[in-house]
Amino acid sequence: MLHKKILKEMFNFTTNTKRTIKRGILGFLLAIPYLILYQYVLSEVIDKYIPSKNVKMAVLLSCILIGYIIIRFWLDKYMETERKDIYYDNDRQIKNKIFDSIQEADISELDKIQVGNLFNLTTAQSFEASQLFVWNFIGVFAVRLRSILVISIMMLLIDWKIALVVIGIFIVSYILLIPFYNKNMKTYKQLQHSIIDLQGKINEYIDSFSTTKTLRLEEINTNDIKSMLEKAKSELIKSSKVLGMHTALLALLTFGAVIATLIIGGNQIALGIGVGSTIILIVDYISDIRGHMESLLEHAHGIINKYNCFINILEIVSIAKENDNGTLALDKIDTIEFENVKLSYDGVNTILEQINLKIDKPTTIAIVGKSGTGKTSLVNLIPRFYNLTDGRILINGIDYTKYKLSELRKNISYVFQNPVILNMSIRENLMYGNEDVSFQDAINVCKKIGLNEKIESFSQGYDTIINAETDMLSYGEKQLLSFARAILKNGSIVILDEVTSNLDLEFEKNVMEANKVILKNKISFVIAHRINTVKDADLIILIEDKKIIEMGKHEELIQKHGYYYNLYMSKETVRHNLESKYEYQT
Repeated sequence: MLHKKILKEMFNFTTNTKRTIKRGILGFLLAIPYLILYQYVLSEVIDKYIPSKNVKMAVLLSCILIGYIIIRFWLDKYMETERKDIYYDNDRQIKNKIFDSIQEADISELDKIQVGNLFNLTTAQSFEASQLFVWNFIGVFAVRLRSILVISIMMLLIDWKIALVVIGIFIVSYILLIPFYNKNMKTYKQLQHSIIDLQGKINEYIDSFSTTKTLRLEEINTNDIKSMLEKAKSELIKSSKVLGMHTALLALLTFGAVIATLIIGGNQIALGIGVGSTIILIVDYISDIRGHMESLLEHAHGIINKYNCFINILEIVSIAKENDNGTLALDKIDTIEFENVKLSYDGVNTILEQINLKIDKPTTIAIVGKSGTGKTSLVNLIPRFYNLTDGRILINGIDYTKYKLSELRKNISYVFQNPVILNMSIRENLMYGNEDVSFQDAINVCKKIGLNEKIESFSQGYDTIINAETDMLSYGEKQLLSFARAILKNGSIVILDEVTSNLDLEFEKNVMEANKVILKNKISFVIAHRINTVKDADLIILIEDKKIIEMGKHEELIQKHGYYYNLYMSKETVRHNLESKYEYQT
């Protein structure tokens, strides 16, 4: 059944609660005059004016009823428009809440969620959840239950004996609905999770399409999707069977109510104590009740879906937020110090430990080591993407958790291994997050790093629309664009995470030139596999077995003949072999 706390959240989740209640009450009040007028006109015309051949009164009453029906048509049209407007406004508010929660979420919590699931939450599920309160209050209470209640009262006023039999039959029908409803809720929840998992998988397969083709995994992926589709199909069939069984029972009970009405009403007519209009009205009302009961069943089915969507959204909205208890401002960063820092993502497996490092401005620190040793994890601690398990990081001699997150991050320029290109113009890509700099500054930076000429070659120039997949810019040019954005930000700390690992030698040279611009008078952390990109660093640290095992300048580390020396010599051997092979082939 629906949980009370979640229902309370549902009623207060958007700002449309009062508006929804007003619309429901209005709909309730408008239905009562119609039902009373309908009964009065039908009974008067059939039992009084037609037998007495008073055509004028029969026509007059009929015209009054038709006039009210026309008025109801326009009122219903207005209320339906209002209902849809509430849907869409709820959807907008829910999407905003989801997006705000994602923006403020702890990254370690977001890492646990599939991107495909997040996409589904902000599209299909948010719209389903936007209708939940409206669907419940207006669809069930204000429309269906209201109509059933009013019709029941009208039947009791017409003939209480027949009415009690008919109402009793429908009460039995409702009692039968409860176990079907509970069973269907569980089944439909499983179905929804299967659909979410399926959409997440499809999204992953689309994102990794090239890799799938390269590794020839099409058949495996297809089989996975088929298996998930079969599971979803099985759960959907199970849910449909439950609904079908209840619909069949409702039809059988409705037929029983009609038979009971005909028997009791016919007997009353035979005894001279009943009239034909009574039987016609009650049979008509039975048909109305059945229609409303079937709609309630559809609403119950829809509510299950919307309720589960709302629960999923509540989980995202309730996701743990970044701990931002800092209060201090931070104009610039002159020093950064790691004091016995330890990091574990899950509290069990240690990623880094005993990290001790003090750096003064300006210094370029190169971080080297095998893949998976924690190089990226180390630099991700600087902007506080993850919380320390133990130890402290000091900035300008103060624990960096004392600073506001926004103050800390505005001082950090981060260039990732894969260029971050947004679906917007080149100008907007450059200025994204750099609103305080002028466009002319952006052009000047592009000239310095050798990107301006390529951009100016486009017919739209800096207003050319690009995205991460566009071929208008090469991979290296996209990386240079990311560099330009970081240069414009002018952070006190610069983080370069293997930015040359996927570049050819020509663009590596351009990036190295860009480095000279971006790293000038900064504290910079450079993660690199290529030794050529770190040889000139002020300090090289080698991470192995979760710790810093060697630290110094290139020449100092070479003279030690330790881990760095062996890494350097192995890289030099590979490079020499490649160059020799190239010379032999040419």
